[in-house]
Amino acid sequence: MLGRTAGAAGRRANEKMSALGIDTRHYAVIVAIADADGPSQQDVADALGIDRATLVALADDLEAKRLITRARSDQDRRAYALKLTSDGADLMAEADTLMEQCEEEFTGVLTPAERAQLAELLARLLTAAP
Repeated sequence: MLGRTAGAAGRRANEKMSALGIDTRHYAVIVAIADADGPSQQDVADALGIDRATLVALADDLEAKRLITRARSDQDRRAYALKLTSDGADLMAEADTLMEQCEEEFTGVLTPAERAQLAELLARLLTAAP
C-alpha cells in the first residue's frame, strides 16, 4: 500500500512539476544541491540513493536549462562541484510552492490531526530506514 500511495503522490507531483519543465527527479537534485555547499555529483547521487550515471543525466538536463552549473571541485580536481544558478534558486522556490500545494491536495481527505499523525509516522519510517 505504501508503494501505491507513493506512486500516486509521485504522479501528481510530476504533473505539477511539468509546468516548470522539470520532474520530481530534477527537483530532488535541485534540493540536494541547495542543501549542500557545492556538492560533488557523487555526493548528490549518494544523498539521493541513485547511481552516478542517472545523476549525470539529470545534471545535464538542469545545466542545459541553466538551473545549475558544474565546475571542477577545489578539493578534488577529478570531481565536479554543482551549484544552483539564480534561475535555479528561483525555480526551486516555485517548485517548493507547487510541492506544498500537491501535498495539501493529496492529503486533503485527512483531518489536520490525521495529517500530523501521518507526517509523524512517515518521519519515523524514514528515520528507521537503512
